[in-house]
Amino acid sequence: MRLLWEITGRLLLLSDAHVGAARSAPRHTAGGDADLQLDRDPGSGLPRLRAGTLAGLLRHELAARTADPDRARELFGAAASDTGARPASALHLDDALARIPGEAPAEVRTATRVDPASATVRPGRTWREEILPAGTEFDVHLRLHVPAPADEARLLTLLLLAAGGLTGAGPGIRVGARTGRGHGTVRATRWRVRRHDLADEHDWFAYHARTWEERWREGSEELADAPADLADALVRQLRGHGRTAIAAHVLARSRQPDRRHRAELHLTLEAAERTDPLSPPPGGTRPGLLAGGALSGERLGGTALFSLFKRIGARLARDTAEQLAEGGEPASWRDWHDRWWGADTDPRTARPRPSRIRLRAAPVLTGGTRLTATRLTVDPLFGDAVEGRVFTGDLLCGGGAEAVLDVDGPEEAVYGLLALLVRELATVPLDALGAATGSGNGRLTAVRAVLAVYSGADGPPRTVDLLAALFDPHGPEAAAAHGWLACLHARLAPGGAEGEEHG
Repeated sequence: MRLLWEITGRLLLLSDAHVGAARSAPRHTAGGDADLQLDRDPGSGLPRLRAGTLAGLLRHELAARTADPDRARELFGAAASDTGARPASALHLDDALARIPGEAPAEVRTATRVDPASATVRPGRTWREEILPAGTEFDVHLRLHVPAPADEARLLTLLLLAAGGLTGAGPGIRVGARTGRGHGTVRATRWRVRRHDLADEHDWFAYHARTWEERWREGSEELADAPADLADALVRQLRGHGRTAIAAHVLARSRQPDRRHRAELHLTLEAAERTDPLSPPPGGTRPGLLAGGALSGERLGGTALFSLFKRIGARLARDTAEQLAEGGEPASWRDWHDRWWGADTDPRTARPRPSRIRLRAAPVLTGGTRLTATRLTVDPLFGDAVEGRVFTGDLLCGGGAEAVLDVDGPEEAVYGLLALLVRELATVPLDALGAATGSGNGRLTAVRAVLAVYSGADGPPRTVDLLAALFDPHGPEAAAAHGWLACLHARLAPGGAEGEEHG
């Protein structure tokens, strides 16, 4: 190896995450009150992000962004081929230990599986798990081995593309469990890099004369004044070593377009109801209440919010299919719906079906007023309070949050379903989330909804204001929505879901 790049990055969790162990111990041997424990370093006992996990996430990001698996193999290596040759990985990583805010221990929370059809917890689907809270940091240490100077620009470009999922732009890289519900959102805040020419005696000793602990400690200590952008850090090092041409080449190539075909639905949600559901925005709203499972600290509960969207989508797909079937059995809508929103078990493979519509992060709540309300249980027969059934609960009155739904490889029928979903949230929200929904709590109203479609080619995304499509039936946004609804009807009509997907 001629050149070696020593890289340290600081990753920040933007939402809660559960990074579990490779093998979960039985509950009676866990030694704690959590059913699902975090993966921990055997020596220090600190929660960790394994090197193999991070390498897999970076590899998947690179392959998705470039739409070229061969480029991912070039950076991360590949399995043995038919001839027995196994290309080695040029990028080496180490396990990263977690640093929890305030050095507090990991939290233990009760998690539930919510039935999207009934919005209630499924019987027996309650467990306790260790959680890394938002604000947890990881210092990740990487080494990029460059066989020859001619390979340097190409490998650095691939590294920048793989790390693009840590910049906070687009769907990004997420770690741990239930990432489709907004958990595990992570981004890089600092990058420190060092370039070593191992053919030079001084550089050889500068790298090899240190222990692993010294390398890790020095890398973390120098992050305080390091650049926030990896490309900036790499370019500085290249220019400092007189490699200005390579620096310009790497910077230009790292800005190539994202080749993924995807869509983003940006929503502004308020805990409120419209005073006149038929009036266009910004019509008047009256504040509502959120309670119980809808709240998670300063955030909307990601699982509860995703379940709300999934439940509304299922009802819309079912009702549309029943109308198109004209009294027949609309058997195809559920399979099509589960393909996008996920399901516990695929009847054909007996395996869970992952969702292709994902909540980017648990939305942060802003505004509103926090309340502590005393509640009681009323005897339906006598109309008085049940003895011993008085308790308090946290409520949020008013306020709102920004939410983003990512759609992987979408088709126009999905756009039609999302347009109907926005119509439900922007007019009369029939479904709610959290506790006490039967008493009027948990109503969310969409006051902004913009769909951005990325084709995977150069140029900006195509954007459609779905609220304008709803309240201006003769505008260009409405024309786009009508075309999507026609595709949705074709999909959900008898025999329609068996056709090929289209963008």
